[in-house]
Amino acid sequence: MKHLVLIGDGMADFPLPSHDNRTPLALARTPAMDEVVRLGLTGLFSPIPDGLPPGSDVGNLSVLGYDPHTALTGRAPLEAASQGIVLAPNQIAFRCNLVTLDARCMRDFTAGHISTQEAASLIDTLNEHLAVGFGVTFHPGVGYRHLTIFTCGDTAQLESLQHVACTPPHDITDQPYASHLPKGPGSDVLVQLMRRSESLFARHPVNAARTSACSPPVTSIWLWGQGRTPAIEPYPSRFGIHGCVISAVDLVNGIGICAGLDPVRVPGATGYLDTNYAGKVAAALQALDRVDFVYLHVEAPDETSHEGRLDLKIRAIEDFDARVVAPCLERARARDDCRVFVAPDHITALSIRTHAGGPVPFALCGPGVQPDAATAYDEHTAAQAGLRVDEAHALLPHILTTPLLRPASLKERFWKCHT
Repeated sequence: MKHLVLIGDGMADFPLPSHDNRTPLALARTPAMDEVVRLGLTGLFSPIPDGLPPGSDVGNLSVLGYDPHTALTGRAPLEAASQGIVLAPNQIAFRCNLVTLDARCMRDFTAGHISTQEAASLIDTLNEHLAVGFGVTFHPGVGYRHLTIFTCGDTAQLESLQHVACTPPHDITDQPYASHLPKGPGSDVLVQLMRRSESLFARHPVNAARTSACSPPVTSIWLWGQGRTPAIEPYPSRFGIHGCVISAVDLVNGIGICAGLDPVRVPGATGYLDTNYAGKVAAALQALDRVDFVYLHVEAPDETSHEGRLDLKIRAIEDFDARVVAPCLERARARDDCRVFVAPDHITALSIRTHAGGPVPFALCGPGVQPDAATAYDEHTAAQAGLRVDEAHALLPHILTTPLLRPASLKERFWKCHT
């Protein structure tokens, strides 16, 4: 049995009072995802367990079948794995955003979706001027997403950095940032690095060019999401299957690598509305001929939610439906040996412009999946279907290992569901 998992990051949302309490998924035209539901079944699951922060690290670990209570050590080490960085026992990784700050507020946690090429030049400058003095190395990623690796002199420094309180920059868009700077023992070095980056970037040629082009300048780095290398059982030994992961986001690729999935790099995959949808789908369908499991992740719905743009979120959802789900579903049906699973990894709420916990809709069709009565893919329809899986990390492993999936048997298996 083949399995094709299609993730629209942050697609789910809360009802919008200004639109008759419909969600963006309900407002968008999604015939392909509706068809997945019509051919199979739908329900709600909760990728963000109670008490854990609602991030893509937690959400994607849950979707892939890992309990984030035990599997998550931090976001940054997962991104390090994506870049082939093996952390030594005395090293800790931090996510390093390139951001735009004004005198008081976090204006843009993406610095205007700075290009990877521009960002690489800024990261080179950080390594040239800050690496030796602070015992760190900066590693370029994609767009605004990068890494800072600390090499610690002793266990006490390692432990203090692990427990520094850091705020994700996407949680404070257009909010005063001073109270959200790193706090606690070990935070001083992080704040110093962020302040030193400001002076280096102020006179950087990349920023001069961006200002001339009326693009947001990069004013600072923002450090967060720290952690050390996690230990999770890979798919080949856990399920006896081989697979791949396709994403523009280092975090998702890193989770896949830790899970024993091969990363497939697609030129032009950006993590935004301009991503190379066709290339990602082609890579997924080619991989399906040689592996049993493909995890295809699209970031655009999440990014447009962070911008607070309903129009762009609907566009991102409709692009995901038409340019990813539709061709993948067509190929899966032609093969007749492939299940298709569609879901977001968490809510990204337009109302607060960041992630939130709560149940999100999933849809599943394919061989051995008995259809239910639902015919549309959205939060309300999924709730009406009567299947709710609170321990989301148990869902995909059940799908991977169960030949016959019926709505009634799923409700019986996941006894915490609401009927």
